[in-house]
Formats: sequence, C-alpha cells, structure tokens
Amino acid sequence: MKLIIYGLVIYLLYKVIFEVVVPVSKGVKTVKRNMEQMQRQQAEAFRNAQQAAGHANGPSAAQGSATQNGPKKEVKVDAEYIEFEEVKKK
Repeated sequence: MKLIIYGLVIYLLYKVIFEVVVPVSKGVKTVKRNMEQMQRQQAEAFRNAQQAAGHANGPSAAQGSATQNGPKKEVKVDAEYIEFEEVKKK
C-alpha cells in the first residue's frame, strides 16, 4: 500500500514539475528576453530621433525649442469667491 502512495506522490510531483514549473519558467525567460529587446529597440529609436532632430534643426534651434516647450506658468485669475454660508435659497 505504501508503494502505491509513494508512486502516486512521485507521479504527481513529476506532473507538477514538468507541466507547470518548467513551462512557466520558460515563459518567464521568453517574456524577459522580449522586454529587454523592446527596451533596446526603444532606446535606439529614441537616440535616432534625437540625432535626427539635432542634425535637422541645428543645436541652436534645439535649445530654442526646449525653452519654448518648458513648463507653463500658471495664470492667476481674479475671481470673486462666495463663501458657502452667504449663498441663500429663496
């Protein structure tokens, strides 16, 4: 009887390891490799775009566009503020 139970336990461990653990680990490696490849491609495209923008506009035009696209200053609006207690229903 113990031999049958040990056999079932070994079989279940085998199934779990080779049908769950191994495929998941392979999938994780594949996803990680794909993410690294996409990051390299994105970094390369970003460098190419920067180089193209630098060569097309020249260094002085690139500096001018950087100051133009900077953070906008907040415009203060003078508006009348009515407190909640002053609002009355008729």
